[in-house]
Amino acid sequence: MATKITTDDIETYLEKLGKKDSKGKVYFERILFNIKTAKTGGIQIVLDSPDHEQLLKNFKSKMIKTLMEKFKGGSLEKRVEKLKGVNKKIDNPVIRLRYLDNGVSPRYIDFDVKEYPSKKDAKGGKVVPPTISEPATRLIFNAALKSKGEIFQTAEDIIVNDVYKDLEKLFGKQFSHKLDSWIYTFLKQNELFFKYYGSTKWSKFKHKDYKNEDDMQVFFSKHLKTLTISSTKKVGRNYTQWNPADIWAVKTKDQKSLEDEITKQTENPSPDNLLKLNGHLIRLIEKKELVGISLKKIDSGGSFKLFNVDTSKNLTKLKTWKALDEFEMKDIRFQIRNVFENNPGQADARAGAKAFGGKGVAATTYIYFGEKFRVDVTRGSDGQLQFNSQIEGEKGAQGGQSPIQPLLKRLKHQKSGVTFDNKYKSYPQNANEFTKIIKNNTSKEYKQYKEWFNLVYKHPKNNYKVSMKFEDWANSVYMAYESRQKEGIAKMSLLNFWHDALKYHDKQPVFWTDILYFGLKITTKGQFGPHAKIS
Repeated sequence: MATKITTDDIETYLEKLGKKDSKGKVYFERILFNIKTAKTGGIQIVLDSPDHEQLLKNFKSKMIKTLMEKFKGGSLEKRVEKLKGVNKKIDNPVIRLRYLDNGVSPRYIDFDVKEYPSKKDAKGGKVVPPTISEPATRLIFNAALKSKGEIFQTAEDIIVNDVYKDLEKLFGKQFSHKLDSWIYTFLKQNELFFKYYGSTKWSKFKHKDYKNEDDMQVFFSKHLKTLTISSTKKVGRNYTQWNPADIWAVKTKDQKSLEDEITKQTENPSPDNLLKLNGHLIRLIEKKELVGISLKKIDSGGSFKLFNVDTSKNLTKLKTWKALDEFEMKDIRFQIRNVFENNPGQADARAGAKAFGGKGVAATTYIYFGEKFRVDVTRGSDGQLQFNSQIEGEKGAQGGQSPIQPLLKRLKHQKSGVTFDNKYKSYPQNANEFTKIIKNNTSKEYKQYKEWFNLVYKHPKNNYKVSMKFEDWANSVYMAYESRQKEGIAKMSLLNFWHDALKYHDKQPVFWTDILYFGLKITTKGQFGPHAKIS
């Protein structure tokens, strides 16, 4: 005879599955859920849809397994049925758990997942902005300071701590449904920071987006504007171009003293001022007096690495130091089919795109470095090209965007024939302008476009092997202009860039790796600030 199960038994068990937040939600498998009695007498496990579908799948499977094991020998059974009234009344097959309440009445345990808009909008948005996530990390670090990180050993420790109420307030109504999916990130950030820096006494963390605090980001943003390389020329670098650090750890000394110390190092005009600034920051990192930290959302695992510290003998000995990958031209591959086609389909897997999902768009080309890195050369919202470094293995694989001026400087270095300037006005602005040029085969522009096409198409590094004539390419560009003006301009800009890059740098791996490192904010050339990265 099967063991009798009651609704109360199941609800009591669910209540004790994990620690509760301030609103009574239970934390289980990285998701907070409510328990509600359905009108039909069954049970609804109510939760907000997390950022990643895998988290939801894992939660459901672990919950079902846990309940089936707990109440084995009873009437509990798993079923897949069509159901209205759950999950926005969508009539789809769903997994349910059926049981006989007290051995008599059939009841169900259902998962009621509240969905939110997938696009960024005023009601919710898909992505929590850094103006919320970064100050949230500030709250966690500050709550953990007194215990040197030991206060938070599990995600549940954060949920039951007073800091969780501050997190709820920070995320607000707009992003409250996203908070529980960030708890794991905050836990790992706390764990990794204090693992490497727990022995140091730090001042309370600040962040510019939390009550307008004057943190080190604010200081460096102002300092870079005044940093001079000569009596008449400034360094010309803003904060985000120089350093990706989102939050700064400052040793328990007056921040103003640190700022004065940094300013003194670069107070006189010098071509080496940026190098001097970075060199001094390396020494401060080494002494554990100041550490800038780049923060990324962590979905699993977690790592801590130091970047741009390669001039420091002590820091380079650390296992956490991230040495630069070195590539030869044989390791660098190009996927440039979209120079020639308007094809948003699968990229050529042989070019390495498979590791990144293989998706392409009509105005995007790719530079691949081994199997770990790539640069997307793509159209920005203004029609100009962007060079975005990507890292395999990180969610979204987003490294960062290369600052265009250093990139152009590399492209034009000791080369007199470079014409690419990344200005959208340098190309025909619409289909009519383009057609006038193509119909006049004696014009300067026509001859130039044909020269660009012939070099790129016939270049041995071009992986696009479909038979194509110049007229075919011109037709694809015309269709791009007809589809969208900016798309046509981007196609022209892509051809221009690839012509200049392949003509002058096809045997120079350092040129291509510089594009990657510019985006990653990693270089041995002293251009970017030293920082730690928790991801």
